[in-house]
Amino acid sequence: MTDAAPTSPRRRLRLILAVAGVVIVAVLVLLYATRRIIAREALSGWLQSKGIASEAEIQSLGFTDAVARLRVGDPRNPDLTVERAEVGYALRGFRLEVSSIKLTRPVLRASVRGGRLSVGALDPLIEEFRRRPPQPDARKPRIEVDDGVLRLATDYGPLQLAADALVNDGRLVSLTASSAPARLRGEGFELTAGAASVEMTSAGDRARASLDAPLTLARAGEAALQDGRLRITAVLPYPDLEKKRGEGRVVVRAELSGRRLRLAEQALADASLSASFTGESRGWIPDLAVRGQGAAELRAGGAEVAGGRAGAIRAAVTAPDLAWTRRGGDAVSGTLGLRAAVDELAAGELRLRAASVTADGAAAWRGGRPELRLTAAAQGRGGWLGLGGPVAEDSRDIAAVKRAVRDFGFSAPGVALALQDGALAARLTQGARIAPASGGEARLTPQGAGWRLAVAGGGLPRVDADIRRFALVDGGATASGRVKAALSIGPIEGGVFDAAGTLRMGEAVRFTAERCAEVQAARLELGENDVEALSGRLCPTGEPLLTLAGGGWRIAGRAEAVAARAPFLQARVSDGRGRVVMALTGERLTADATIEGATVSDAAPETRFNPLRMSGPAQLARDTWTGALAIATPGGRSLATATLRHNGLSGVGGVEIDTGLIAFAEGGLQPAELSPLAAAVGSPAVGSARFAGGFRWTPEAATSQGVLSVPRLDFVSPAGRVSGLSGEVVFTSLAPLIAAPGQTLRADSVDGPFPLTGVTATFGLEEAAVVISGGEAAVGGGRVTVEEVRVPLTPGEPTKGVLNFEGVQLHDIVEASPFGDKVEFDAKVSGRIPFEVQAQRVRILGGSLKAIAPGRISIQREALTGEVEVPGAQLAAGEAGAPLVAGLTPPGSDTITDFAYQAMENLAFDTLEATVASREDGRLGVLFHIVGRHDPPQHQEIRLGIVDLIRRNFMNRKLPLPSDTGVNLTLDTTLNLDDLLKDYADYQRLRSSPPVQP
Repeated sequence: MTDAAPTSPRRRLRLILAVAGVVIVAVLVLLYATRRIIAREALSGWLQSKGIASEAEIQSLGFTDAVARLRVGDPRNPDLTVERAEVGYALRGFRLEVSSIKLTRPVLRASVRGGRLSVGALDPLIEEFRRRPPQPDARKPRIEVDDGVLRLATDYGPLQLAADALVNDGRLVSLTASSAPARLRGEGFELTAGAASVEMTSAGDRARASLDAPLTLARAGEAALQDGRLRITAVLPYPDLEKKRGEGRVVVRAELSGRRLRLAEQALADASLSASFTGESRGWIPDLAVRGQGAAELRAGGAEVAGGRAGAIRAAVTAPDLAWTRRGGDAVSGTLGLRAAVDELAAGELRLRAASVTADGAAAWRGGRPELRLTAAAQGRGGWLGLGGPVAEDSRDIAAVKRAVRDFGFSAPGVALALQDGALAARLTQGARIAPASGGEARLTPQGAGWRLAVAGGGLPRVDADIRRFALVDGGATASGRVKAALSIGPIEGGVFDAAGTLRMGEAVRFTAERCAEVQAARLELGENDVEALSGRLCPTGEPLLTLAGGGWRIAGRAEAVAARAPFLQARVSDGRGRVVMALTGERLTADATIEGATVSDAAPETRFNPLRMSGPAQLARDTWTGALAIATPGGRSLATATLRHNGLSGVGGVEIDTGLIAFAEGGLQPAELSPLAAAVGSPAVGSARFAGGFRWTPEAATSQGVLSVPRLDFVSPAGRVSGLSGEVVFTSLAPLIAAPGQTLRADSVDGPFPLTGVTATFGLEEAAVVISGGEAAVGGGRVTVEEVRVPLTPGEPTKGVLNFEGVQLHDIVEASPFGDKVEFDAKVSGRIPFEVQAQRVRILGGSLKAIAPGRISIQREALTGEVEVPGAQLAAGEAGAPLVAGLTPPGSDTITDFAYQAMENLAFDTLEATVASREDGRLGVLFHIVGRHDPPQHQEIRLGIVDLIRRNFMNRKLPLPSDTGVNLTLDTTLNLDDLLKDYADYQRLRSSPPVQP
């Protein structure tokens, strides 16, 4: 047997290499056979090292590509699943470079909470890749997503997006995505959308994007869209993500349409809003700046605007230099041009058949707040139906206003608008004009810091207003300032109103006063019974002074300093005050007035009553005025009630006045306090009286009547104290005051210069005078009767009358006179005395008296003035009663004059006649003719000696007039009657005055 030859070193080396090769091949065969398991474990282990739970299934693995199936996260609810992931790669040196990734049906779960994006278990890996700096020469892989699904959870609700995408070298080449219907809700917003589509492609430095989203409901704040659609197309500069900076041209076009779009209180139906922007952008998101030109156009088939409705709306906005920057906060600014038109606009009671607006100016959006400064112009035609159509109850002015506001054209060529801090302010740069189709015009022109409104022509009431502030508010506008208007409203004819306050215009017009309004009116229309010269103040009470709404109007306030005249009552009212509410609703006028107080004064030519106070309620309802008014003295003493009723449709009405039984007492109420006609009823008056009557009227005329009843009244009159006055006076008219002839008053007695008893007076009251047609009184054992006395009621006219004396004994009359201590007159006379009284002066017009029986006169000589004539007086010497020598009548002889005075001191007469007449100087002249004899208490005779007869000097001595000397005497004397009556009146006043308190 032979031993093997030893192995050479080279052969050994080859063997080792061969064995190594076999081992390597065997290892490589083993590795290839187990590559999927190794790759799976390597990938899972790598993810686990990052803290990411995962599961991978390698479906194929080659030297240039691999296919796997992947799950990341909780197996029960994974954050990422990829049904098929195809990865292409190549080995470059010692670095594995991924060239492509294709994901088929990947499903990614992510969330956005509090503004932070999270992809669950993948967050650590993404954060690591984000921090790792990119390789400068590394090419980014091509990434393709096929049927990918993103399930995104947000604070507002879930979203699901299906997408196909292609990213090449870090650039999004194309994206086609669709979203599932979603509903998102948060504070201040709500979105319900259908399936939306998004597309984006890029080429060169441009990206084109589009969005098409159906919106069932989209609401943000007060803006809302129903059954809408949003379409956006854009051409944008594609940013360089490495440099985080992009520059280029931007083109954006957007269109929003829907069945109903609401912006605050404005809702648009069948609306479409299209907008476009072309400009240049600079910078990336944090410091983005965009400049360019923008345009927007709005079209709507109908709208609800500020509580109203509109027809077709067309609006276009252009922004030739629009700028948007994010530096320092988002801000948008630029100049704007606006053109808008609307058909058939209805806002509240406003109806515009057509209106158009143009505006140019600047706009900005800073800090979430809009700012505008525009110069606008507006014009159109329409009407306001808030006042309704004219009705029969309307005054001429109100009917003209209603016609004017129902059809008018308007133009405002210059309006400056400013929106800042949420407040919109407007001012006129040129005058605005409203031209009613019925004629006339209203002009609003700038004036200082405010405006001036002037309305005139076309039968319209004249209005002049200074408006210091004007503002557009929700549902309308407000204007504050001062207004003066001349118009007739309701029953007020020729009214003039001067007021200051705020006028608010919307569904209704309301004027709230800031001070009392001055009110004047020519008359208050009540048919033939108008109230005239009305004036006063209407003051605010916390509610609008004037409201115009629903075709009607309402006036409410507190009336002060009210004054007026009522000619049909011959009365006037002053110092009136109280609450007043007057309104026209439909075609019915209503009123409610509470008269707290008013002074009622007589306006008749001859005053019938002194001023009185009136208070109480008055209402107008169902076309009927009613009222229950209390009448009192100025001091507050209750006197009467007045019940008012007036039918506005028929014009028939009246007022009934009843005083009840009024008591007069010393120290209490006196008749002279009530009426100057009772001036003759002096104080103290004690007794009672009652008046009941009133006024009635129709559209054609007014009548009045009343009854004055006096059960008993005691008082002091100019003629003396009157006791037991009674009677009833029936007035057939109160304005003027008229009583038919035949009225009778009686008095038990009159304690005057000469006592009267059984006094009666029959009289009537005409419009201009009291006519006493009869009456009598017992005096001096006889009677004094009234033939006729006419007492005028017109100031300055004289009182005229005739008194008849029948068997009146003059003794008591003379005894009671101021010269009763110097005169005694025992004479029963009859006669007729016509007289006249004017300005408190009595004049006798040719009266005469005649003694009906012998009598006696004794007049002291100091009581007489004037001349005494004794014509043809004769004496027979020594023979009692013999006449004196005929012709012995030396004028101026002291003896003869003394005889006449002696005769008057003690004169018994058989005949006495007196003629009484006032003289031009005012004195009362009395011409007596007396036939009688000298009858002194002691017998008298003349004794003469022979020497006296021879010398004839006895005539220069005072001689006694012999008893029984016959007297045929004419005595012409005068009395100062005015002074006598004045003295007597003063005496009477002193008698009736209250005692002086010590």
